[in-house]
Amino acid sequence: MTNHRPRLRPARPGFSPGLGLMLAAALSLACGNRSSNSEAEFEVRIDAPRFRVALFDDDQALGGDHPLVTIVLFSDYACPPCATTWKLMDNLVEDYGEDIRVVWRSYTVPGFGQGEKAADAALAAAAQGKFWPMHRRLFASAPKFDRPTLRAHAEAIGLDVPRFLDDLDSGLGAGVRLRHRRQAVELGVTGLPVMFVNGLYMVGAQRDEGAWHAMLDAEIARARKMIAAGTPRAKIYGEIMRKAAARAVPRAPEADDLRKQLTAKQAADQAPKAPENVAREGERYAVDPGEAPLRGPADAPVVVVEFLDFRCPFCKRAWKESLSQLGERFPKDVAWTVRHYPLEIHPTARGVAEAAVAAGRQGKFWPFHDRLMNEPGEVGRDVFVRVAGELGLDVARFRKDLDDPAVREVVSRDLALGRSLGVPSTPGFFVNGRFVRGYTPGALEGVIEDELELARAERAKGVPRAEIAKLLTHRGKPRPEFPNP
Repeated sequence: MTNHRPRLRPARPGFSPGLGLMLAAALSLACGNRSSNSEAEFEVRIDAPRFRVALFDDDQALGGDHPLVTIVLFSDYACPPCATTWKLMDNLVEDYGEDIRVVWRSYTVPGFGQGEKAADAALAAAAQGKFWPMHRRLFASAPKFDRPTLRAHAEAIGLDVPRFLDDLDSGLGAGVRLRHRRQAVELGVTGLPVMFVNGLYMVGAQRDEGAWHAMLDAEIARARKMIAAGTPRAKIYGEIMRKAAARAVPRAPEADDLRKQLTAKQAADQAPKAPENVAREGERYAVDPGEAPLRGPADAPVVVVEFLDFRCPFCKRAWKESLSQLGERFPKDVAWTVRHYPLEIHPTARGVAEAAVAAGRQGKFWPFHDRLMNEPGEVGRDVFVRVAGELGLDVARFRKDLDDPAVREVVSRDLALGRSLGVPSTPGFFVNGRFVRGYTPGALEGVIEDELELARAERAKGVPRAEIAKLLTHRGKPRPEFPNP
């Protein structure tokens, strides 16, 4: 941190520091350049275009309650330049105190690992008044955001850990994240980190504190003139925003290049392999049951494998209207199992899937499945533990299994398989390998009846009953290769 305040000079004619600072920041991030001249004089103009950036009642912010300069910073916990920028923000808040405020915005991008999980952890900590301690620990541990690490952070900063884990599992922060992302999209945010300084747009890790001091001094001087002219201090930002442009920032090639540099390799390494084609209705694929137990006869000639999202309303409907009655309609000939396919649009779905796997370790997968398919409203760790107790599970063991990475891996393997097969949505069914997309009343039963006809033909040929489902399934396309989770 430096206490040097560069002298403010008039800008050269034709110089646009809004774009100039953006370009300089992008270059400093891409090339690692940093000024070594501590006595440099920075040219700053404060008449560059400003953009309207709304604040929210639940914002997490450092600095003053009624500042002269408000910085809204979009960042991702898995983004190294974002970590650098936040360290600088801490220094600036120390330098300027009540005169500035730095507002946190979550904006996760492809290729930065589990940035969303880290943001959810920060917001779960915020629910207990510990956002900033968690915020700093997340940047320090990036890109490691696995559950044991998040739990250790929660313990280290004195959180109620069960409540923290429950809020994490229930997707407490998803609404805030989505609101931040929506604002970023509306503003045209591309590269990371992105800052709006009283509406002035900057992108990239601008690390020279001298340049920041020059800009902040100019903004503070401007704000003091507004106060002298009669604007109350508490209304400075609102007045600046009233005159700001309510539109997206101009799209700059530098920002696009920066985003590509940051994300291309990580996205290629971490993104799931996309299928060449979406799974085709009626086509047969070599899809075996997963680790979940069969529901029905072990030697059933027809086996239904469902790709399930516990929070998907169509999955719930399929279970209530069809799947829950398979045992009554086909008591001797049909078995059913699931592979887990939690969708990103349902933030709590993965937590439910992992809890079901944990219950399965004590032989209670299906009772747990049925209870959670019937559970109204939002679900989280407290619900999982309550249901486990009501079902007679060893709750201490269940809690331990919930945090076991091997449980998460089961769900990850199922998810990777579904993506490799091209399962486009939930529910998705494979009836002896034949794909049935979605839920339409009667459609699944119709395919089951067709497979029973084929099974009778195979039985007439002398094929053992217990081998029929496997035989028919493996007439389909080979199981796709997919990356380990």
